[in-house]
Amino acid sequence: MNSAPRDKDGNPLTIAIIEELKAKGLNQSQIAARFGVTRQAVSWHRRTYNGVLTPREQLLEAHFPWKVSGRHLRTSPYRQLRDHGEWYATGGRGMSAEKLYRVECLHRRLRDSNAVLEYDPELPSQPGFCIDGGFALRLRRFSDGGLMIRVNEHTVLTEQGREIWRLPV
Repeated sequence: MNSAPRDKDGNPLTIAIIEELKAKGLNQSQIAARFGVTRQAVSWHRRTYNGVLTPREQLLEAHFPWKVSGRHLRTSPYRQLRDHGEWYATGGRGMSAEKLYRVECLHRRLRDSNAVLEYDPELPSQPGFCIDGGFALRLRRFSDGGLMIRVNEHTVLTEQGREIWRLPV
């Protein structure tokens, strides 16, 4: 007996269906809703069955500097940095106006305040910046170089990551 989730038309959740729906412009949340599963379940199918990863997914999988989980995944700083990664990978092509605006706001905020973004899962809430904690703006130090992030014990920075997470000039 096949227990794969099915949509209202009886189609099973398969990698082929996921890829077809992605090609039609649906995101993982929309696909998940169609099949009554979580976005993470769709992601699991794509990774387990060698689905095609978008440039953003490839970049974030290999070069995102932190292992972020739980409530920190919903924070504005996380979304902005994730969107910066997509912007880096695509040159902004295919990104929504909302995502491009978030990237622009991040770059401007870091430049204007001479700051970097730091992640530490133990950081408390910072009202006006990150209500769920985990992220903080820190005054830029010489040791930060041109990076837009603060390297600390929670950071894994690949060689390519040193280019990706650099504040554009």
